Amino acid sequence: MSDKLNLRELAIPVPIPASFRRQAQVYASQFFVQDVQKRIYRQTLALLAVDNYLRLLGFETNLNQPQRWNVINRLWSEVNELEIEELGILECCVINSEQFVLPQPQLSYQINIGYLFVEITNSDKTAILTGFFPALQEHEHREIAITDLISIDQFIDYLNEREASSSSLEQNDLAQEFAKKKMIYLRNWLNHIYEGEWQPSVRDLQAVTCHKKLQLGGQVFDIQLAVSQSSEQLILVRIIIQSETNNLPIGMQVSVPDEADIYTETVNEIASLISIPLELAPNEEFWIELRYKDELIKEYFIA
Repeated sequence: MSDKLNLRELAIPVPIPASFRRQAQVYASQFFVQDVQKRIYRQTLALLAVDNYLRLLGFETNLNQPQRWNVINRLWSEVNELEIEELGILECCVINSEQFVLPQPQLSYQINIGYLFVEITNSDKTAILTGFFPALQEHEHREIAITDLISIDQFIDYLNEREASSSSLEQNDLAQEFAKKKMIYLRNWLNHIYEGEWQPSVRDLQAVTCHKKLQLGGQVFDIQLAVSQSSEQLILVRIIIQSETNNLPIGMQVSVPDEADIYTETVNEIASLISIPLELAPNEEFWIELRYKDELIKEYFIA
């Protein structure tokens, strides 16, 4: 009993606004059986409350996608999945305040984060986020007692650990990708050292521009990199992409890394060039990707 009380003391109450109740009622009304409607209504309240709580903490979810609310996709399952971007899928399970043994979650290979247990108050105006249980393994069948759950604060720590692990794996994948590729050292250009097909076109005392021809989607493009070093801590690079003969083709894309994201420019109207400036630290790795007609070319550099 004391473990149950301790967990409830750590539970997180989340207000359920009238807009959530209306959304849950509209969604539940698409089911035909009255008992099912009541169950779906409360499950949907729990789902919306958990989604709101996670978004306040900075996690991105898929709940705003229109197909998520298509009842045809839900006829064979009442699992309340919530996809947390880049982390996995969580199931929200509704319980009542008197339960010591929790309903066994519906096993699904998609649920790879775990199960969040939520109590909906009688007024339907508050969701109490009670506790979390990690994802069950395949073929694992067991009862879950409320004393088996971890607190919501521990659940958020668990998500943060998964997020940090996911970021680390992405960085390792990128490092392995660079290790396998031919690297171009831009600082060599400033010392009059040029590699492969990259040839200088313009230079002065503080900057150099080199270019290279690339064939993509049946067209020839000229890619230019203007490189200068404004200080010991900063290298400036300007990427210029042009067609060898005409304007750039509609639909062509040029992408570069932008901190933890990717920046892409797409040719949507008549344009003679694409120009992208970068500010890089010495020895920082980056790449340039050109896409056109389902073909792509990727060049790798070290500042």
